[in-house]
Amino acid sequence: MGSDIHISLPAESVFSIGPLHITNSIIMMLLVGAGLVIFYAVAMRKHALVPGGAQNLAEVIVEYVLGLVEGAAGRRLGRRIFPLVATLFIFIITANYAGLLPLVGTVGFTNEHGEFVPFLRSPNADLNMTIAMALIAVIIVQISGVMAHGVGGYLKELLTPIPLAPIHIIGEFSRLISLSARLFGNIFGGEVLVTVMYHLTFVVIPVIFISLELLFGYIQAMIFSMLTMSYIILAVAAMAAITKNTRNMARLRLWPTKPARICSGRATTTKWPYAPDAPRATCIGDR
Repeated sequence: MGSDIHISLPAESVFSIGPLHITNSIIMMLLVGAGLVIFYAVAMRKHALVPGGAQNLAEVIVEYVLGLVEGAAGRRLGRRIFPLVATLFIFIITANYAGLLPLVGTVGFTNEHGEFVPFLRSPNADLNMTIAMALIAVIIVQISGVMAHGVGGYLKELLTPIPLAPIHIIGEFSRLISLSARLFGNIFGGEVLVTVMYHLTFVVIPVIFISLELLFGYIQAMIFSMLTMSYIILAVAAMAAITKNTRNMARLRLWPTKPARICSGRATTTKWPYAPDAPRATCIGDR
């Protein structure tokens, strides 16, 4: 590679198969995916009651994500959306860290325009990849809402109230932009920063930025997967409360269902609409 720094926003084509151009980010994506499949296949090939080595690492990662999902979505819903959230988190964080390996972005060839083209590039530094993942997440969010409440219930929530329907629709599409642009911008910007530091400073300075990129890679994987989980929870659970409350309009009130009585007792307890299983208003002094 020459002394000049060449930074390309889109992923560069390495070779073509007919009309299909294989970019360096696609090659890296395939390597990361194959690496994850091989790792978990080897780690879980022989189950041990007391895990060790690769199995221990694999189970720690899965249990960590499962705990986060069940803690936020509950056991029933959490177990159903766990495969999607775990797949996104594990793939994104692995791809982010793989982009920091020494051979990524530094080994390549010079194309016909005299520009250096690396053989490998982080998948998440390609906007096409982040848009694809965000599109999958947003589509599954919409499917989850329809499966939980039906087409009519989903459209009712989306279009109610009517004056705010355009805002709700735009909000759904904005999730696609926010998920993809945030991940792409952070990973691509981090790689550019590390590359510039390698060319302008000594080895010690880039190591500091690589350490920061390890932190940011984890944060971005967590943000993408946790936001996807939150969107699904909102799509599934938001209308559940509305549907349940329409059967009993008293639960929609912002005051107690019965006025608290004044008595000479020590305390009273009041039934609030957001806690329908709480005891009714009682007077301890009357017992």
